[in-house]
Amino acid sequence: MEDNLENRCNHENKPGNSFCTQCGARLVKMEQADIARLIMLHGDRPDTIFYLLESDCSIGRDLENSVILNDNKISKQHAKISNSNGDYWIHDSKSKNGVYINGKKIKHRKRLHDGCLLKLGSTILRFDISLTVKKLI
Repeated sequence: MEDNLENRCNHENKPGNSFCTQCGARLVKMEQADIARLIMLHGDRPDTIFYLLESDCSIGRDLENSVILNDNKISKQHAKISNSNGDYWIHDSKSKNGVYINGKKIKHRKRLHDGCLLKLGSTILRFDISLTVKKLI
């Protein structure tokens, strides 16, 4: 979603204008984007937020992962979250202790929904998709 309204005079300008045709101020374009994140509810760092900015985010103890969790019940490469056209999917990367969504152990790749609770080892994370508004100049 884009909006070419200059904030001070609220004059509606044509798309593509860089400056307001009424007051001359530089226009600011607004853009909305969905940002997925994991919020740690229980673990070594409660309230930590992990932003899932890559199309494939690996989760585990290894320092090469996108999301690094310090939990000895989590495998080095425990799970992976993939973004496919705005849909987020999680699959177990052959971990020792499994991946649980809302208390149920997954056997195959599962789609994540806003508010899902994930349990990996003894760590509990909430999957969250939030709508953010970014200003682009």
